[in-house]
Amino acid sequence: MGAHARHDDIRSDRIVLWDPIRLGLRGVADKSPLMVWITEADGYCIYMNQNWYDFTGQAPHAAEGDGWTLALHKDDRQPALEAFLSATERRSTYHTEYRLCRHDQEFRWVVAIGHPYFTPDGKLGGYVGSDASAEGLAVSRHKADSVLTPREREVVQWVAQGKTSHEASIIIGISSRTVEQHVQAAMVKLGATNRVQLAVEAAKRGEIEI
Repeated sequence: MGAHARHDDIRSDRIVLWDPIRLGLRGVADKSPLMVWITEADGYCIYMNQNWYDFTGQAPHAAEGDGWTLALHKDDRQPALEAFLSATERRSTYHTEYRLCRHDQEFRWVVAIGHPYFTPDGKLGGYVGSDASAEGLAVSRHKADSVLTPREREVVQWVAQGKTSHEASIIIGISSRTVEQHVQAAMVKLGATNRVQLAVEAAKRGEIEI
């Protein structure tokens, strides 16, 4: 059984016992292509593999303790931490999503999943988990919150490209009258008074791409 004393934060008096179970988990973490982490039973992070530090640019050991939360978007830190602490209390699987700051200061969505591990006598030893890239998650989430219907978005997309109702109707395969109805409905939902404003508002809200 090995021991590792922390020296890089205000809880430097904490001694981490690297028993065979944790050493085995760490061995797996070091070989994983994902960002893998290990915690103690109270949620205190005792290890992040090199992939985490390569991605975030944090200094070695900086993610230990609660240091990992500093790499999260400020709006996601508290929810992510609370979700994790809630999972540890229930000894259940931890599953959440948050924006993680990359080494170039760009934020990327990741999915974090953690599972409890137990000591030979059945006590909670802590959690082992991973963070994986979730590119496209923000887009899919935004679409889920969209105020326009799929057809309205399609119509507005063509309107934004300068197509008339007649031209859009031929492209989409519906009548000009139906196109105009979708345009009017979209204008009401987005608070637009003309087609130009409709295109601007739709693009601003991520309903369409220009």
